[in-house]
Amino acid sequence: MSAAIIVGYNGTGSAGEAVMWAAAEAHVRRVALRIVTSFELPALATESALGWGAGEAFEAARQTAVANIGGVEAAVRAAHPVVDVTTRVCAGPATKDLLHEVGPDDLLVVGASEHRGPAAFWLGTTPRHLVRHSPCPVAVIRGSASRGGPDRVVVGVDGSAASDRAVMWAGDEADRHNVELLVVHGWTYPYVAAYTAFEQARDLARIDAEGTLERSVGLVRERCGANVLGLLVDGGPATALLDSVRDGDLLVVGSRGRGAIRSRLFGSTANSILDAASVPVVVVRSAAEDDAASIAAQRPAVAELARVR
Repeated sequence: MSAAIIVGYNGTGSAGEAVMWAAAEAHVRRVALRIVTSFELPALATESALGWGAGEAFEAARQTAVANIGGVEAAVRAAHPVVDVTTRVCAGPATKDLLHEVGPDDLLVVGASEHRGPAAFWLGTTPRHLVRHSPCPVAVIRGSASRGGPDRVVVGVDGSAASDRAVMWAGDEADRHNVELLVVHGWTYPYVAAYTAFEQARDLARIDAEGTLERSVGLVRERCGANVLGLLVDGGPATALLDSVRDGDLLVVGSRGRGAIRSRLFGSTANSILDAASVPVVVVRSAAEDDAASIAAQRPAVAELARVR
């Protein structure tokens, strides 16, 4: 159970949807909701540039932010009067304010970024920054269909510590909303099966993929009472997940939280899904020590595949 839900609001449509999604989630979880907004003055916000003092410019920007967050707070209180709502208005980068005093049991919620595709790759986005640095799960909301509870929870698994955490989080969420949980594992074999040895290796890879899926399904079935289904897809993880979701779903993925440079250069399944998904996405990070243990556990299977090839 989350200690609190923290949601960012910047006045955009997607941010408004994020606030209402977060409010509905806070209502179901019976936890507090904190709405955070920030404001920044332009680089040339000086007395000579604006025609009045920098102090007056700062106060005007702050008052605008206060008015904006006051409006969305009123909407939340009207829709969910039992939710404990607080607001925070800060000066400076939004990501810094959202991460302020956030703990591992919290849930961060933001609207989908306007930067997508190459722009998101080179410029980065608030959701991507939060996914890399947040100690708690991050929900990224896009579209008006995000309001209310999900019709189904879909989670991607790959046998890593990050996916273990993601599937457990997804199981709790499915239980919380009393909906079905679909566990998806996408797998590929990158070689042409032209010879018997290659066919055997591909069969071993599929068996290994089936084992990964079965393990994840068994793990979550031990924890939650929701109806749990498994789906093995021949394809890359991002494609497998995007092809498996439908309107009304909540999509959950794990992330190893790689550093900014590596993440921007090489990308990740989580980034690909954040760019393309039309449903709400929750990214659950794993701890570094969990990743190390997961990599060590997967080495025997990798060595066996290499021996066959």
